[in-house]
Amino acid sequence: MLETDLYQPVKSFFESQGYTVKAEINDIDILAIKEDITIAIELKVKISLKLIYQVIERQKLVDNVFLAIPKDSYKSHRNSIKHFQLLLKRLNLGLILIDKEKVEVVFEPNHYDLNKSKSLNKRRKEKLLNTFNNLFSDSNKGGSKGKRMTVYKQNAIKIASLLAEKPGLSPKEIINETGVLNTQSILQKNFYGWFQKSSYASYLLTKKGLDEYKKFV
Repeated sequence: MLETDLYQPVKSFFESQGYTVKAEINDIDILAIKEDITIAIELKVKISLKLIYQVIERQKLVDNVFLAIPKDSYKSHRNSIKHFQLLLKRLNLGLILIDKEKVEVVFEPNHYDLNKSKSLNKRRKEKLLNTFNNLFSDSNKGGSKGKRMTVYKQNAIKIASLLAEKPGLSPKEIINETGVLNTQSILQKNFYGWFQKSSYASYLLTKKGLDEYKKFV
């Protein structure tokens, strides 16, 4: 599909809304005007960063800006659609999808309410701060991928270090000495394979636990 294939469906759609529509006005793909409202619509067949640069440049000249793309192109980015939509909303841009002659307005340019977004993500922020405040070392390297120190691993290391010195402790005794309140869960789930029961209510380190925890202390 070519950008020119997108023109007529979009033109017809805005004309049906009472706008006067013209193409290629000072580099703007489509300019629609109704009374004192001006709308720029950029036609693109692929999503790219260059496209974002273009549409935010149009915001300097008109009241509202839409990005119009083929529905097939949009669906091909299904793994990142949520983030793409969030980016457009944060930039106060609208999104239109074209499927042959059908035009679908996914959302219009509206002011993004950052405070509302923060309110809806309050629990995620609390979790973020909890991790920050409870991670006592700064052993992770920013920008690195793969394994990293977490609060869970940090607590498992505490428990392992204690059991290496005092094997056969009960969960209650471990909590009293380490302050790790989720000790019971860590021992039972045994995510790293470090722990094993020695009796009904006491634990030891496995050979794997003895070998691996030392790498972190």
